[in-house]
Amino acid sequence: MPEFLRNVYLLSAVSSVTFGVIGAFVVARRIGYLTGAVSHCAFGGVGIGLWLQQILTNGSFGIVALVSFFVGNASAKEVCKKLGAHIDPVVCALIFAVLAALLVDWIRRHAKEREETILGAIWAIGMAVGLIFLEKVSGNNSNVSTYLFGEILLVSTRDVWFSAIFGAIILGTVFFNFKKLEAVCFDEEYALLRGVNVGRQNRLLLVLTSIAVVLMLRLVGMAMIVALLTLPAATASRFAKRLDTMIVASILVCFVGSWLGVWLSAELDCSTGPVIILVVAFFYALSLPFKRR
Repeated sequence: MPEFLRNVYLLSAVSSVTFGVIGAFVVARRIGYLTGAVSHCAFGGVGIGLWLQQILTNGSFGIVALVSFFVGNASAKEVCKKLGAHIDPVVCALIFAVLAALLVDWIRRHAKEREETILGAIWAIGMAVGLIFLEKVSGNNSNVSTYLFGEILLVSTRDVWFSAIFGAIILGTVFFNFKKLEAVCFDEEYALLRGVNVGRQNRLLLVLTSIAVVLMLRLVGMAMIVALLTLPAATASRFAKRLDTMIVASILVCFVGSWLGVWLSAELDCSTGPVIILVVAFFYALSLPFKRR
């Protein structure tokens, strides 16, 4: 098996656990539309990250002159190249997604405009920022489709470790806040009566969701990642009575759907992201005749 394909299977397995857990809370809390706004805002971070990477590497916009004040003229270009090499668009997307999640939560609590109108604006603005900065990046013909729909050839061992580390942080946070998050998802009034800080838990869930979204960026892409986050959990909800059972079932559906999608895409020579989404959508369609428990 090629190394890149092995990394794809590992990334699918690691991320399926995170997606199964967070997806169950997203479906139970019914915030899929908020997740869509956050995920598309993260595309702006991708564009900014690629742009910063290029201008540092090439020394554009007077970057070399600025760095020379600190390191001297002789080594300024070399320092810029090293800085550019260490900028990861996925990390920039993560920062952008977390900031977008906090902004969305603030808007929900304070804005006087209709919530869906402002969320639609945030959704569009994030995409617009990403596209504008990508236009400034030379040789970006494939970058747009790569980050919108995923690209298995770009999945590296670093991506697997990145997903594993942040996935472990998400799972640990959920474990220590499970009862509070569960109470907020099903009955906010009950949670308030029990002394739970509902606003804090809502912000926590949005931030965890934004981090989870970025973990599958390489494999599925921004355009379809919300479907992978919600469809396995929605499928599991047709059969599970309890949230913990729903989480386990969601992880299994996401894992099987991801692996089967990767295998089919390799066999059919198709894009991996769309195939994975079609597979989990097929699982969801099969679950529809069953009465929700």
